[in-house]
Formats: sequence, structure tokens, C-alpha cells
Amino acid sequence: MATTALATTQQLQGLIALNLPSYVIQGWQSTLFAIAITAFAVLWNTVFVRKLPSLEGIGLTLHVFGFFAFIVVLWVMGPRSNTKTVWTNFEDNSRWGSKGVATLVGILGPIVTLIGSDSSCHLSEELKDAAWVLPRAMVAAACVNYALGFIMTVTIMSRLGDDIPGLLTTSLGQPWIQVILNATESKVGTSILTAVLCLLLLFCAINQITTSSRQLFAFARDKGLPFSDFLARVG
Repeated sequence: MATTALATTQQLQGLIALNLPSYVIQGWQSTLFAIAITAFAVLWNTVFVRKLPSLEGIGLTLHVFGFFAFIVVLWVMGPRSNTKTVWTNFEDNSRWGSKGVATLVGILGPIVTLIGSDSSCHLSEELKDAAWVLPRAMVAAACVNYALGFIMTVTIMSRLGDDIPGLLTTSLGQPWIQVILNATESKVGTSILTAVLCLLLLFCAINQITTSSRQLFAFARDKGLPFSDFLARVG
């Protein structure tokens, strides 16, 4: 939940910085944004819980159409990167002083995308014929999304352009937003694509609360937590 809230915050702050050049991203603001996003996710899982199915439908639609929007924009408008620089230049230019350490630190972000697959298991009690449906849903989701993720990664890396230092030091906080801005040369277009990603990550935050609340209930129902009787009560 902390990772998802922070990721949403970073994109949101990048969106603000894109449209307000005077805005400077501050750490304490990130903390407050993350708390607000978590509270918003809790609100959707309590007060607006009956609207969750509709929200999931919107999220799926944005996920599919957003993918094609990013791909088309980058393929058509993005500057082509130097292939040798992107795929074969393995010089250690990091501050870690070690390719191994730099790799282990850098891979933490991508690994985050792999650790949420168990979330659907916590909702298995709400499925009909969960033993048949759930494994197939997990495998299908993994195959589709890992394929889309691979295509997106290759696309981004191939359309970075030549000004890598400029991307890494962008005032927007997120190099990918600068990549889109360089490709479109339009703040409006970049803002729309950034807003789509913000919404998708916000949906992820809501889903995090959905799955963790089911897990908390299951533990409490089995008397595995302090105040189990209170936590296991469904109003």
C-alpha cells in the first residue's frame, strides 16, 4: 500500500509540476499526498463499496485504451534512441560504484509489479467455483500484463531520445513524463496521459485496500489477531 500510494503521489506531483512551472516537489508534500491517497482508498472500500464493480470496469477500460494511447504516441511522435546506447552500453555511470549493487537497487521498482498477484487469492471466498476460476484468472492476467509490460518497456527505451541527462534531471520528477512531453511537445497531451496513469495507480491503491481488508477479516475470523471479534464483524 505504501508503494502504491507513493507511486501515485509521484505521478500526481509530476502532473502538477508540468502545469505549474513554479512548483517544486517537496518530500513532506509527498507524505501528505500518500496519506490522502490511502484515506481515499479506504473511503471507496467503506462508504462507496457498492460502487467498486463499476470502478473496476472503468479501470479495465483505461488500462486497455491507455496502453494503446501511450504506444501510438511514442511510436509515431517519439524521438528514436541510439540503439547501441540503450541496449549495449553497460558502462557503470551510477554513484554506487558497482554494477551489481546498481542492478539490485534499480530492479526494486520492476519487482513491485510482480508481488501483487496474490491479491486475488484473498478474494477467493467471494468467487463461485474459486478452485477453477481463480488460477485461470491469475495466469491469464499475468500473461497479458507481462506481455504488455514488455512491449511498453521496449517502446520507452527505444524512444528516450539522446538527452538522457536531461531526462534524469527533469524538474517534473518523473523521466517518463519528460519523455512524453518531448515526444508530443504538448503540455495538454502530456497532462492527459499522465492523468490516465494517475487514475490507474489510484485504482491500484483502492484494490490494495480491498484485498488487504479481506485478508484482515479472514485472520480475525480465525481469532488470529487482537480484537478479532471486532475486526471480524461485518456490518
